[in-house]
Amino acid sequence: MFIEFIQSLYDQSRPLPKNSNDYCSILEDIEYFHLSATVYSLLKQQGRIEQTPIYFQSQLQKEYQTVLYNNLYIKNQLKLILDTFETNGISAIPLKGILFAETYFGHFSARRTTDIDILIRKEDMEKAKVCIQKLEYNLEGDWPSYHFHRTFSKMMPHSPVPLTVELHRDILRENTAGLEIEQFWHHSTPLENYKYIKQLSEFHTFYMICLHGWKHGMDSLKYFIDIVQTIHILNHKINYYKLFKIAKKDQTLKRLTSTLTIVYNQFPHLDQVNELPVDKKSNRWWNYEQIRYLKMENATKVKNSIHFHFLDYDTPKHAIIVLKRWIFPARAEIGDEYQSLKKYNKYKILKGYSKYYGKKIKILFHILFYSKVKS
Repeated sequence: MFIEFIQSLYDQSRPLPKNSNDYCSILEDIEYFHLSATVYSLLKQQGRIEQTPIYFQSQLQKEYQTVLYNNLYIKNQLKLILDTFETNGISAIPLKGILFAETYFGHFSARRTTDIDILIRKEDMEKAKVCIQKLEYNLEGDWPSYHFHRTFSKMMPHSPVPLTVELHRDILRENTAGLEIEQFWHHSTPLENYKYIKQLSEFHTFYMICLHGWKHGMDSLKYFIDIVQTIHILNHKINYYKLFKIAKKDQTLKRLTSTLTIVYNQFPHLDQVNELPVDKKSNRWWNYEQIRYLKMENATKVKNSIHFHFLDYDTPKHAIIVLKRWIFPARAEIGDEYQSLKKYNKYKILKGYSKYYGKKIKILFHILFYSKVKS
């Protein structure tokens, strides 16, 4: 029901649900994926909010107000950070978040934002780190040599969840693609009133949003909406032949076509907006029921997850690198996954690794035996 509801938001030839009782389950899914602000904004923009039940409107509006205040604080923090970088001559490109919401959704509050992501040149990373820490953000965890971002955080007013700032020097892990991040810098343009602060081109925004969704396994409807919304806004400005040509050179083609195939399968009207020139018969590794209800006992989900993690790479070399990291995670990653192990000692690390491998063995058991046991 929820997929059909989102389809009706973007394909207005599809009517909204008529039965008011359907909106109870739709609201549950909206809140599960934290999409209240986006759904409310889309319905308001389309003049269709009044076609939904009063209780549905009221709950969406309430959640929208919460997102509005939260995003306003993040917007101000983003400006403070960008102004600081500008003053110190640090080149930076905001990724996703507030700027993406303003540009592609029409308002900073139309898309829930929980963190700030900024692309920084590798040579400026230490300088940027000092600036962020002077703004009272604390550095989180270690940074493995292959990782592409550093994470900082500080508490937000009236929120139990801290605001996280991630400084990226790339958008994919090193040695998992041939992507040259310089292309994103080369095609960026100065953000209004700034010299050093840039904005991604429309082409590279779409490229980044697709890779971002894939990186998270498309495990939320928000990644679908980000991609669908961008396709609607850019329309035929997205040249898929050009995109796939560059992705082939960057060795990200499988990731891109896999992600877009899944999106177009769930939103078939997109072919009327900008036709996707690839075979769309297979849903590949994605299933709504599995991401919505977290059916970890489902062997199919585990197999699909392995497909996503290891088979959507353009070269065997990249797949082997990822497989090795999956089997032998870095000490810092164990600490990040098991937060109680932040203060390392050998006993805590051993406990962390035992938990990690216990989880992997459980997954392997599901793959090999669950279907047989169930039958």
